[in-house]
Amino acid sequence: MLREALFYDGVEVEIRTSKDDNIKQKNDIRYFIDNKVDLLIVAPNEAAPITPVVEEAYNKGIPVIVVDRRILSDKYTAYVGADNYEIGKSVGKYVANMLNGKGTVIEISGLAGSSPAIDRHQGFINAISSYKDIQLLAKEDGAWLQSQAEEKMNKLLDDYPQIDVVYAQNDRMAAGAYAAALNKHRENNIRFIGIDALPGEGYGLEHVLSGKLNATFIYPTGGDVVMQTAMDILNKRDFLRENILKTSVVDSDNALIMKMQTVHIRTLDDKIETLKGKINQYLLRYATQQSILIGSLLALSLMIALLITVYLSLRAKNKLNRELSLQKKKLEEQKIQLIQQTELLEQQKMQMEQLARELETATHAKLVFFTNISHDFRTPLTLIADPIEQLLADKSVTERSRQLLELMKKNTHILLRLVNQVLDFRKVENGRMELHSEPFDLLSGFQEWNDSFRVALLKKHISFTFDYSSDVDYRTIADIEKMERIYFNLFSNAIKYTPENGKIVISLESDSQNYCLKIFNSGSYIAPVDVEAVFERFYQVDAHQAGTGIGLALVRAFVEMHRGNIVAHSDSKGTMFVVTLPKQDISESSLVENSKCVDVEDISTTLIESEIINEEEMIEEDSPTVLIIDDNSDIRTYVKSLLSVEYRVLEAADGIKGLSLL
Repeated sequence: MLREALFYDGVEVEIRTSKDDNIKQKNDIRYFIDNKVDLLIVAPNEAAPITPVVEEAYNKGIPVIVVDRRILSDKYTAYVGADNYEIGKSVGKYVANMLNGKGTVIEISGLAGSSPAIDRHQGFINAISSYKDIQLLAKEDGAWLQSQAEEKMNKLLDDYPQIDVVYAQNDRMAAGAYAAALNKHRENNIRFIGIDALPGEGYGLEHVLSGKLNATFIYPTGGDVVMQTAMDILNKRDFLRENILKTSVVDSDNALIMKMQTVHIRTLDDKIETLKGKINQYLLRYATQQSILIGSLLALSLMIALLITVYLSLRAKNKLNRELSLQKKKLEEQKIQLIQQTELLEQQKMQMEQLARELETATHAKLVFFTNISHDFRTPLTLIADPIEQLLADKSVTERSRQLLELMKKNTHILLRLVNQVLDFRKVENGRMELHSEPFDLLSGFQEWNDSFRVALLKKHISFTFDYSSDVDYRTIADIEKMERIYFNLFSNAIKYTPENGKIVISLESDSQNYCLKIFNSGSYIAPVDVEAVFERFYQVDAHQAGTGIGLALVRAFVEMHRGNIVAHSDSKGTMFVVTLPKQDISESSLVENSKCVDVEDISTTLIESEIINEEEMIEEDSPTVLIIDDNSDIRTYVKSLLSVEYRVLEAADGIKGLSLL
């Protein structure tokens, strides 16, 4: 096989022998599978143990050639080997002819269970069964080993005084049987026949020449056929799947000729290998010379190119010098311009810094103004709110006066809330806002506060969903008043910017370290540039929407005081605010009842501004009609209360909706 491989370029043959060990052979095959060989050649030690691992290689797409012995499966690519049944049959016929159809025979078989041992025995029995006077005295398992065959033969010689022929299924076992007979001085009365006929010292051919064996049958290995079949498979050429090799007897008549042929073939093999080595040397020398030639040509080409480059460089030098002089002059002019531009940029930078300082001063002044005016507003607003409450408690107040008082109460509360927001924001800016932490159940608190928004949600026909996990403990440590203001502000904004028949989804989630509050409302979109600035103080996404622009800035400040963070996301589906708060351990016994800091009625009246007032109080159809258009529902309500006595009043929040009423 190695000799045949010399005729193919790029073929590498790696050989491993199991030394009659099934476990080692299986490990060797798996080694080749793991190395992803292109083709696997296997001579199974035994059929049954080796079959599964051969099938494994075949199933993984590796072509498999089974040599010498078959496996108990058809999962192989090709088979190369002798027909062991025919060899056994040929031995049987030879023995029958040697004994002239009469005599006694001992059979020493190979390893029990191996396919060659079974086939050779069956072929032998088939041949001698035609001769009634030939008796098979015994059949012993020699396991293909000389020592075991010698041991078995010693016992057989004691048991059977008359033995004409010993048939061993390989030459090693035949030599072992001969050694046993030699020890008992019975070698001259017994004829020994083996199988293999391998050349070399200690093998079958030498045993025939020395007279130890009377004959041996060639067991063709077919290494050349194996390699040819392998190359046909790898090159995707047609090949014969079953390659059955023929056998022949070697005895004293042809043993010498066989030896001479073998020696001659081995000499030719050595010459072929020598020629192969010389060819490789010549090819290496040719490759070296070719590399030197190519290198010389490249060097010459480089020299020519260098000379041309030098020549062209000399020609271009003068031209470049002239151009460089012109460029130098231009660069000097550009340098002067750059200096002037740098000075201008420095001036602009100074102006920008001055503007930034002025803007910061203006912002600070604005905040101080808001704070001061808020202080001034708080006392009179409080003094206004309390008398209104007392007037509303008076049952003698007319219905019309009560409506006006309710309007005053609502707007007084709105002003007080704005004043408190400004004052709180000022405290945050100055770092004087305190956090009053206490045990708090987020879930029960949010669920309780959700009820405050039910009326506002119903008036705008908004679908509301509150999601949470029932198996999560939402108890933590927090400032309940600030948590309520965070929740109120975000929920209020969601209702404010959700159109009628829209959707709001609030989810309370938890992981190993944080609680996560997500508030989503449909129908609103915030541009990316506004999303980044929405938490800045005095920033308003829509200039037409009323507000101070500090609500979300205050929310972020409260969230950060709880060591959390808040972000906003917006797309075509809607807008989501996500608040993340760190978890804190709390004992159940320390929980306190949630408090309500926000008036439910105030939420409803603040959030919902009816676009068109119900016309149940209209006067006669022929009365003059007045259309009131204003984006503030309180102003519309107040004006309507003044005109509804004598006029049929219609109202709308904007001009488009107002025109639709006419």
